[in-house]
Amino acid sequence: MASETTLTFPVTDLDALRELEAGQTLRIDGTVIGDVFSAQTVTIGATGVVEGNVSGDDIIVAGKVKGTLTARGRIALESSAQIEGDLHTGRLAISEGAVFRGLSNMGVAVRSGVRAPEQKAVAREGVDRVAAA
Repeated sequence: MASETTLTFPVTDLDALRELEAGQTLRIDGTVIGDVFSAQTVTIGATGVVEGNVSGDDIIVAGKVKGTLTARGRIALESSAQIEGDLHTGRLAISEGAVFRGLSNMGVAVRSGVRAPEQKAVAREGVDRVAAA
């Protein structure tokens, strides 16, 4: 039986990163400044901070996110989650104590969490232009 591989990033590894993309389950316990994409589950731990958009099959948040979350399956906000941004998903679970400021869009078909390569290049140029301005 094949085991699932999880990429885990501690606090110091990802500071000031512009974009992170993974084909497997991804766990963030550090700071990411930029967009995060996974073909599987993205988990943002209680010490995790993301300033950017997050996309994946499922997204679990216990930390802080400032950006749009898009999941093909489910978004789960744990009690310690702090979200400032919109949510796009088929299913949504918000635990008591979670803070969410934004709009939610549920029950519609959501596109894949991983963008096509040509879309990434355009978005990356946009991030660089914004950062340089």
